Amino acid sequence: MKKLSYIALSALLLSACSQVPASEYYNRGTPYSLLDSSSEVVNVALVSEDSVTEVVQWIDQDQPTQAELHCLEGDPVCTRTLETLESYRVPVTFVSAADNNLTLIYDRVVARDCDNRFVDNSINPYNLNHRTFGCSIAVNMVQAVGNKSQFTNPALLDFRDGDKAAQDYNSYLRPYDLSQQGGQVSDQSLIQSQGN
Repeated sequence: MKKLSYIALSALLLSACSQVPASEYYNRGTPYSLLDSSSEVVNVALVSEDSVTEVVQWIDQDQPTQAELHCLEGDPVCTRTLETLESYRVPVTFVSAADNNLTLIYDRVVARDCDNRFVDNSINPYNLNHRTFGCSIAVNMVQAVGNKSQFTNPALLDFRDGDKAAQDYNSYLRPYDLSQQGGQVSDQSLIQSQGN
């Protein structure tokens, strides 16, 4: 009888153990968990020069990520549209087609808020974090970046970042206040002025 009760107790304990779902191990504390990507497409029929003006208005309102130009090569409206897109530095894919048509593609990355509040997780047999764990840090990181596409398609040392890095390095080399020198930047760096 004692042996049977031990077997029943061990069977009960083993049945209480279950596998933790894989979704519970998802890392919710990263900024990527709060990002959503979407794509918007705008089609413009290229009929006359007024169509090129309409394209300029669309680009002035919002710069597209890329464009597809569907027209015959050598068409004057098509050539003018291509020149306009290149002047705005919009990447263009040319497709030879009988219909003169332009497709502007807007790829957007937006950040959503999360439920960054305390969630009581005291009854937790697996000792897992609550579902909003790390949410406040992730929201702060995402909100600190103005262009959310930097998370999905980072511009590594492009023109602006390279300029900022050079500016920071130059201010490290020349930390003097320009007003003390009459607005002139000296050729001496901090290291040279201290005699190192």
